[in-house]
Amino acid sequence: MKSSITSRLTIAGVLLTTLGLPAAATAQYRLPVLIASARADSLHDAAVALVAAHRWRDAAALHRRSAELRGAEDPLGFRCLKEAAALAYATGDRSRARSDLATAAGHALTRGDLRAAALAYLDAAWIAQEQGNPRQVWEYGHRAEMLADSPFLGSADRGAIRQRISRAPDAVQLAMRQKPPTYERR
Repeated sequence: MKSSITSRLTIAGVLLTTLGLPAAATAQYRLPVLIASARADSLHDAAVALVAAHRWRDAAALHRRSAELRGAEDPLGFRCLKEAAALAYATGDRSRARSDLATAAGHALTRGDLRAAALAYLDAAWIAQEQGNPRQVWEYGHRAEMLADSPFLGSADRGAIRQRISRAPDAVQLAMRQKPPTYERR
């Protein structure tokens, strides 16, 4: 009889311990996320200080690193990438600015912010036009147009995107209307 009660208590103890493990595992998993978030915040603050000191190239690099440490669903990651793009553009690094904007658009899509993604793609298309890259103008422009047609957008957001497309330079609008550029084999 005693062994039966002892075995039942042992089984109950094992079950309670097992039920407590996921909570412990979750707590252990959150620690690296918190550390990465704190580091990302620190890098963001350092980047802001570098902007104030007119060290734009270094500030852009810190903004990019801050965004890398954040999850794509973190809105501050999108903001860091947009700021990195603006700083890269100001220093004359158009390719990096275009790349940062495209990455920022991806972050916005992950969060479900279709308007921010479309506007970032339009900015990337504009820079691609400045660089004389019609393939990327078409690619980014059409991504923005597809987002503008999304049924998940409200009419105000759709209108803002369409208005931005209509205000794009004529060369960007022309490149967006053409067929997608093809690749030639050599």
